[in-house]
Amino acid sequence: MIDTGSPYDCHVYVADGGTGAALIDCGTGLAAERLLEGIEGTGCLDRLSHVFVTHYHADHAGGAADVHAERGVRVLASAETAAALRVGDEDRTQVAVARAAGVYPADYRFPACRVDEVVADGARHEVGELSVTVHASPGHCDGHLCFMVDDGDRRALCTGDSIFSGGRVSVQPIPDCSPYLYARTSQRLAELSADMLLPGHLDLVLTDAAADLARAAESFRRLVPPPNILKADNADPN
Repeated sequence: MIDTGSPYDCHVYVADGGTGAALIDCGTGLAAERLLEGIEGTGCLDRLSHVFVTHYHADHAGGAADVHAERGVRVLASAETAAALRVGDEDRTQVAVARAAGVYPADYRFPACRVDEVVADGARHEVGELSVTVHASPGHCDGHLCFMVDDGDRRALCTGDSIFSGGRVSVQPIPDCSPYLYARTSQRLAELSADMLLPGHLDLVLTDAAADLARAAESFRRLVPPPNILKADNADPN
């Protein structure tokens, strides 16, 4: 995981496949230089070939433009995320609302970025010796994706803002956040054999990730929303 030092950024993961490497999400772009320095520190910068974007909220996708411009890597995202990224859509991504609420600096603007490949549920990409499989996971927002990174020994599920440690979720009052779709997503993710759960925020789950995924699914199954990571004292609409 790369520490950009920016409080506005999500967790940014580097998947090192030996002969190739990829980013899972890329922060806001407010700390682009620190991000690139962090990737260089892992030894992966010259082998970086892909950026997999979980969803179009700025703390996960805003940095794609800088990484694409600096390194020429391929940006991969869902159709919904691609449409928003291509034009820097601040309404669909809720950036305008978030900025007005003080979540982002007043001068922050969501940068447009070309998406090289639209990916959908079940798509699989090879990154060096790693296999990255796409899992559709709407609920937190439209077009949300999770990525299962498999090295042949362990499987890490990068969940963006879908499921967090302890089976928590991120439900918020935005137009495309759907508890119903969230429930269906939780059931699907709980069926995956994940060893690690690498969310976009808060704690990483490095062992027995299946238990955390099952906890969210079971709560939704009882028609009770799982605990929300968003609280009045740390609310972040992305």
